[in-house]
Amino acid sequence: MCAGYYSYIYAKCFASTIWQSVCEEDPLSLSTGTLLREKFFKHGGAKDPGELLKDLAGKEIISVHGEGIVPATTCVLNELKL
Repeated sequence: MCAGYYSYIYAKCFASTIWQSVCEEDPLSLSTGTLLREKFFKHGGAKDPGELLKDLAGKEIISVHGEGIVPATTCVLNELKL
């Protein structure tokens, strides 16, 4: 049960960071869609997820701790007005 709950929080952190750094200014533009497709979606499972995230939204999106990655929380906290 805990793993499912925490994976939702991780996904929310990543989504908020991607939204604020890549999509927020003009989410429906061709350039935003192309950026998402070329840097994120086209690789499927062929690239390391951490590398995909850093390539799309910048190296600040994650921190590496041991063998795991920790999402940046700044954007999700801003979104929640905390």
